[in-house]
Amino acid sequence: MSSTELVVWQNNALPAIPKKVSKIEDLVTYGVQLQVKDKKQIVSAFNNEAYEMVSTYTWTKAITSLKNQLSKMGVSFIAEMLDRPDINEHTDIQQAISEFEAIRLAEEFGVISGTAAFRLKKAMETVTHFNQPELDEDEENEMTQDEARTIVRTCIQGILGYNKIEAAIDFKNFRVELEERTLNEENPYILKLVQSPYFFHRTVIRILLSLVKTSNGAQLENSLANSNLIMPMLWGNLQHPERWQIGRTYSELFTDGQTIAASGLKKVLLKVKGFDFVPEDLRSSSFIKVANEILAAHEGMNNFYNEPKPVSTLYNMGSVIPTPAFPICITAILSVKLGNSYGVSNAAQGIVNEMLKNISSDRWIYFFKECLQYNDRLLYKLMDYRPLDRWLSLFPESLIDKALLEVQEKDLINLLNYTKKNDRDRLMRLAGQMYRKIGYSNK
Repeated sequence: MSSTELVVWQNNALPAIPKKVSKIEDLVTYGVQLQVKDKKQIVSAFNNEAYEMVSTYTWTKAITSLKNQLSKMGVSFIAEMLDRPDINEHTDIQQAISEFEAIRLAEEFGVISGTAAFRLKKAMETVTHFNQPELDEDEENEMTQDEARTIVRTCIQGILGYNKIEAAIDFKNFRVELEERTLNEENPYILKLVQSPYFFHRTVIRILLSLVKTSNGAQLENSLANSNLIMPMLWGNLQHPERWQIGRTYSELFTDGQTIAASGLKKVLLKVKGFDFVPEDLRSSSFIKVANEILAAHEGMNNFYNEPKPVSTLYNMGSVIPTPAFPICITAILSVKLGNSYGVSNAAQGIVNEMLKNISSDRWIYFFKECLQYNDRLLYKLMDYRPLDRWLSLFPESLIDKALLEVQEKDLINLLNYTKKNDRDRLMRLAGQMYRKIGYSNK
């Protein structure tokens, strides 16, 4: 990879299925990852009007393929990218990461476009909804032919229509830049990095943390040297979730006795006066683990049934969420509260409402200032009318007015004002603009 190139990896060979192709027999011919028997089963099930079956079958093929390719990047790296301290080298990625997380990673790495990711998320929600066992057996709750065709098309267009994703190879080349070379301020890559979209800042921070935790010898020295150059340059623009991740990594390295790595990150924290972001203990990791279990349930199959258990676990852990864990915990709580375009888990709403009552106004202001601007999960929900309507009923006007006195970023000010005025259309458009500003759709 060229040192001046800031695109992590980009698939320029995505298949373009012509708009006029609509017959299922023609659509499956573009699925190069599908075997002959797969294509026959899809066509047969579709023609027999088994639309839920064919959609689930095709979706499972697609998402399994995507996760397999992502796993080649290394489990520890994926754990850092998702800020999942519960994932280690013995973890089965197919089981550990949700479908939403797999799409999110693929989008961040440029494996799929923003449009493809948007369509895949919609397909995921549709398949998940129609696989709910408690769904009443009546005509209204049956998947239509058009819905099934759209899912098949989306899976082929986004994943199954091209040969195995080679992001693993290309992305490792990118990581080599940080592991095997000590970069300087005049490096063209460094000069462009500061002006890059936020997702790239987040990606670089997480790559460096992964390398610092896993490297030895010269590779560790290079990783620490690049961390001491890059992290202070990006610190001023980093949101608190990324700052807490750096502090938590230092704490873990120190506790584990990895003195060289811990000493290197200590220099970073001293440069930026960042020790306020070092947790006093690792209690936050337990909260982070449960929050990720909530998100996995929320973004998985039969989510309305599976959400209450981990939500109850988080509630029973105590009303005071450690600050390092607050960003992911509030994301999990709000995800369950807002639900998706098909509804919410009614059984989880009572517990979620109790947790929301326990969040102080200061914490809410912290959420608006530090946790929302680059929160792809919540911004994505605000691009859908039904979750958006639930958002509009969440916050009292007095809280929004108080937050407006503290928030300075223009997009956040507009978001709060549109929320206060119940301006659904402008809020939805703004959420889409903020989502794209993260950098996903620039690929």
